[in-house]
Amino acid sequence: MLILFKGENMKFFKIGKIINTHGLKGMVRIDYYLKDPEMLMTVPEIYLGKDKNEYSINQIGVNKKILLKLKDIDTIEKAERLKNIEIFIDDKMKHFLIEEKDEYFTEEIIGIDVYDTDENFIGKITKIYKTGKNDVYEIDNNIDKLIPASKKFIKEIDTKNKKMTVELIEGLIGWKLPY
Repeated sequence: MLILFKGENMKFFKIGKIINTHGLKGMVRIDYYLKDPEMLMTVPEIYLGKDKNEYSINQIGVNKKILLKLKDIDTIEKAERLKNIEIFIDDKMKHFLIEEKDEYFTEEIIGIDVYDTDENFIGKITKIYKTGKNDVYEIDNNIDKLIPASKKFIKEIDTKNKKMTVELIEGLIGWKLPY
């Protein structure tokens, strides 16, 4: 789940959080919201914390969690200061992190108008539930209107015009999450 933040002259997306250090040479362990964290290597810089301090990524490693080696963070003491700090990217870089043409950012989906294939207005997406294989979209804060984020049901998403077209099948509108 990527979240939009606005700074003075830039927009930022939260992509994760530093959760711990790793080793003595300044590597940090992160929790991330990306399918493939190695895609971070395509981003020229990341921004840390509420002040959005800029850092370059020198290396990405995997050891149960994702490990980052940031430029100028070369001791465990420097890495310790970064624990629990959120990680952001510049708005202009967000599309470097999309692997497939059918992937969208949370802020592109929330608020989008939903229509059936006959152009009947169903409502607006108000929330996204992360359920495992597919996300589930909630429409108009009505728990009885949930749609799985699956190609079987979602026929088109037009983020430019804020419109989603869904194919409804009997029983689709009205089902509830089991929790």
